[in-house]
Amino acid sequence: MSDQGMADPGRHASWIITWFILDAVVALAPPLYWAVDGDRTSVLGLPIAALYFVSVAIFITCSIVAAYLTEADRADAG
Repeated sequence: MSDQGMADPGRHASWIITWFILDAVVALAPPLYWAVDGDRTSVLGLPIAALYFVSVAIFITCSIVAAYLTEADRADAG
């Protein structure tokens, strides 16, 4: 790795920061009332609350992978 790739390790693409902020909002403010309201709506045989949490996990995983790939590409280019 060159020194240029590590010149400013605190500088990230603004879309990555925005995506992580959205991750935090979605993960920390889940609709828990779905799990306790008594309505057992299901999609594909799963309760909608379970589907929500699986979707959030996939969304957060994608953001981590995208950030890693972006930073790895910047390090290779620099």
